Amino acid sequence: MQFSFTEDQRMFADGLRELLARECTLGHVRAAWDDRTGSVPGLWDRLTEMGVLAILVPEADGGLGMGLADAVLLCAELGRACVPGPVVEHILASPFTPEATVVAAAERGAVDVVAHAGHADAIVCDAGVLRDIASAPVASLDGGRRLAKVHTGRLTPANHDAERLHDGLAIATAAYLVGLSERMIEIAGDYARQREQFGKPIGSFQAVKHLMANALLQVEFAKAPLYRAAWSWDQHESTSPRDASMAKALANEAAYVTTRATMQVHGAIGYTWEADLQLLMKKAWALMRAHGDTTFHRRRVSASILR
Repeated sequence: MQFSFTEDQRMFADGLRELLARECTLGHVRAAWDDRTGSVPGLWDRLTEMGVLAILVPEADGGLGMGLADAVLLCAELGRACVPGPVVEHILASPFTPEATVVAAAERGAVDVVAHAGHADAIVCDAGVLRDIASAPVASLDGGRRLAKVHTGRLTPANHDAERLHDGLAIATAAYLVGLSERMIEIAGDYARQREQFGKPIGSFQAVKHLMANALLQVEFAKAPLYRAAWSWDQHESTSPRDASMAKALANEAAYVTTRATMQVHGAIGYTWEADLQLLMKKAWALMRAHGDTTFHRRRVSASILR
């Protein structure tokens, strides 16, 4: 049995990384926060042209007709670039409304406050698809993940498996967090090699090395359960809900350890507006609670094992 990613899957992810290196630098992300749009001009169209946003949409509806195992590396690359906007939500929810340009997804059992609702053509929720949306902005920690309170909308009932959708969102968000964590470690590593204390780069100190090694260990430890969850979701395995929760819980923990470690390496400067690290940390803090926090998913895994 083949357990590794195919060459085509890796080439797709590499191509996306190259695109994002040009079109979505942290300077672009910062500008999306500054102008309060929460999006990078032109990037959504480029991702659409590349097929990233319609990777799960059936070919008959104009998509690539691929699976979450194909998309998981792409979601990680989106996380590495800290791409703003409902990229993860659109990838998972767009198969239910492929005609919509921008699709948001409500949290499990809720549709009052929805991320990216102010810019979405449709919101996929437990009851169906909400269109003609009227909403008002709500303050949010992450300027690239704008929240909005939904006031009204036209609901079209849909016969979809809401629990499966939420599991897919948890897996894709976990992949985004893994990529985000890897990027934070890279930024902190670069800073540790440049910042000097007592005449030496701080990266040469054992305490700093331990911090970074522990963060990297947590991120690497989260990858195998993440990939397993994506495969399980595609195959409609009976263990898919448990696998999804395990992937999200471990990705949350990896992101938590990484934000603490990289913040400590930077010191207080890491939280200032001038530091790029704060853009990624705030994204991580928001997504660690999106589509199920660590406590929810740990309890779900426990329940599936003990019943």
